[in-house]
Formats: sequence, structure tokens, C-alpha cells
Amino acid sequence: MIRVLLIPSSDYLGHPFPQRHNHLFERLHDGKEFEVHVVRFNIFNKPKLASKCIIHEIPFEVSTRSTGLYYLMNTMSHVSEILRIIKRESIDIVFAGNLLPPLMYVLVRSLAELKVPFVFDVQDYYPTSATGYLADVRSVVGVALKGFFEVVTKYLICKADAVTVPGIALATYARRVGAQRVSIIPNGLSEYFLERCDGRDVRKRLSYNDSDVVVGYIGSIEFWLDMESLIKAVSIARTRGLPVKLLLIGKQLQTGYPLKVRKWLKIYRVENATTWLDFIPHNEVPRYVAAMDVATIPFDVSNPTAYYAAPNKLWEYLSQGTVVATTPIPEALVYRKIGRIYIVKTSEDYVRAFEEADRNRKKNIDPCLRQILKARLWSQSVEKLKALLKSLVLTYTENLPVRVTL
Repeated sequence: MIRVLLIPSSDYLGHPFPQRHNHLFERLHDGKEFEVHVVRFNIFNKPKLASKCIIHEIPFEVSTRSTGLYYLMNTMSHVSEILRIIKRESIDIVFAGNLLPPLMYVLVRSLAELKVPFVFDVQDYYPTSATGYLADVRSVVGVALKGFFEVVTKYLICKADAVTVPGIALATYARRVGAQRVSIIPNGLSEYFLERCDGRDVRKRLSYNDSDVVVGYIGSIEFWLDMESLIKAVSIARTRGLPVKLLLIGKQLQTGYPLKVRKWLKIYRVENATTWLDFIPHNEVPRYVAAMDVATIPFDVSNPTAYYAAPNKLWEYLSQGTVVATTPIPEALVYRKIGRIYIVKTSEDYVRAFEEADRNRKKNIDPCLRQILKARLWSQSVEKLKALLKSLVLTYTENLPVRVTL
């Protein structure tokens, strides 16, 4: 049995919805082939998610509302506890998706001495995403922080025995900065998304009419989005007589970006046409997607966090036959001919997608798309992850150099 230590990107139990690591490692942990140990960073305090994995709480932590300060003030306790876990639990391989600058520098050196392989999961463009929680990425402080985090990210990518990524854009980036071995472990779908849902009950509960064009977004309302262009589009469409209603599902994680969203809703006079809900249980997402006529991915392509993203919401939206309006991030461009995907660069592009959704409300899924969706299940991604972990552990066991794969 292979014992894996996961150092997640955030609070594994306290995050408001399952993230990439939850989806992968809850399926990987079977107690037979793989035993998964998880370090919990207690950022959000109260657990919101359940887990089958073996959770390790850090015994001595300083609590603070600031994520940056939390990691900085607890660096020494994190380092010592993680090294203790590795030795005490006879960990065979470490899988990390967190910069934690001081911790990771020390940890990488220690893993090399312990001869424990290290996998670095680049699930988004860390320099910008890490900076965005501390400062405006376009400010002087933000530019300096981004430069620092770029150095750290490149160091970890180059030192890792393997780098995993969710999509093509991040794979290209990792190879460009010197990764020894890159494996694409795609973000996927939970099995319940393969069932077609009837969204009429949700529409009725939210007081939408059959004629309304419901335009929705599900996810974190954070700094990597361009919500103003979407909100402006809703306003334009409504002035032209299209009965568009905006449905937002989610809230901020740690920044004040939602305050800007509320300001734009007021400026463009669409407050009364907007329903804004909190995060919903993940197994209810298909029903809400089915209630939408247009589902959006309004990522700000000028922000590297958004540009390099491989959002699994693309596949969640497509699973219900819903029109998808997405900004031109590379991951969307690759799959733009699948389903009803509209690439939008301006508010007028959004309006055209709304108009098309209004003209054609059929939500058919062709057989080709259905097969692609089945291939995108998280269970398929886990099989790829299993093969990689087994290969790395075997290589270290045999004391052979890791094969370079480009």
C-alpha cells in the first residue's frame, strides 16, 4: 500500500465547496492500494466538508483572519509537524499544491534527504492567485509579491520529481519553466452530473417565468473574474427588451471583490433583475445549471490566474445541455466546438449568446459530447493519478533516476 501525504492548497475541510484535491484524493483513498494523509490548514475554522482520508490537524497554530499572516505566523509549526507526519506515518510520496514559501523550501530539501518523491500540483497560476489574496495584483506591492511568488513557483516546479496540472495551458507553462516531468490530471465531473436534471422546480422557486432568459454563474466571486462586462451585458439586453435575469451562486473567499460586483449591479441598474445566492451543496449544482439558459465563465483573461485556469464548471455546465458563454481562456478555446460554447470578449458578445439561447431553448446533448463527459469523470482522472504515483514510488524504490517526459 502506498501512503500519500497531501499538502493541499487551502483548508481541506473548511473550504465552502469541494476543490480539486477533495475530488481526487477522496477517490484515491481506498485503504488497500492507497492510504491518503492530509494536512489540514485551519483557515476557515469550522469544517464544512466530510472526508474519508486521514486528517492531520496542526496541534499548535496562531489564528488570524489573514491567510498570508496565517501561513507566515505558523511556518515553523507547519514545517515541524509535516516532517513528523512523514516519518511517523512512513509516507511514501508527498503531493503538494501550496506555495507556503518558507515551508516548501525546507520541505523539498528534507524530502530529498529522506528519499521521498515530491509531486507539485500546479492547479492554477500560483504567483497571481497567491498575490491576489494579499494585495491588488496591479499595485506596486502586488507586482513585487507576484515576482517573489514566481521565483518560488519556478523553484518548486524545477525541483519536483513530477508536476501535475489540470489543463493544457498550465502544462505548457510548467514545461517552459523547467519541469522534469509533467502529467495532465484533468479537472473533472462528479458522477451525478451525468444525470440530466429538470430545472423547472428551481426556476419556480426563484420566481422565474418560462420566458425569462436566466443567465447564471456558479463559483467563487473573486478577483480573477470580469463581472462588470457580464453585468453590463445583462443591462444592455434588458434595454433591448430581452427578459434577462442574472443568477449568481457563490460568494467571496477572502477578498472584497463582491463589493465591486454590488456596485456594478447598482450602476447598471440590474439589482432588481439579480438573484444572488450563497454557495450551494455540490450535488445540487446540476439542478441549478439545468435552470439556466446561459451559464457563464466570466474570467478576466488579463489576469494570469484566470488565463491559465482549467475550470471544471465548463464540463458541469455542458453536462446539462446549457449554453456556455466563456471568455477566451485557452482551455475554453481548445473545446469551443463541443456543445453550445460561445466565446465572448465584450458585453455585446454576451448579448448575442443571450439572444441565441432565447431563440433556441432546446438542451440536447449529442452522443459525442456524452462520451466526452464520461471520459472527464473524476474517477478517470484518479486512474491517471494512480499510475503516476505508482511510477514515482517504484522509481525511488529501485533507486533509479526519474524519467523525463516532455
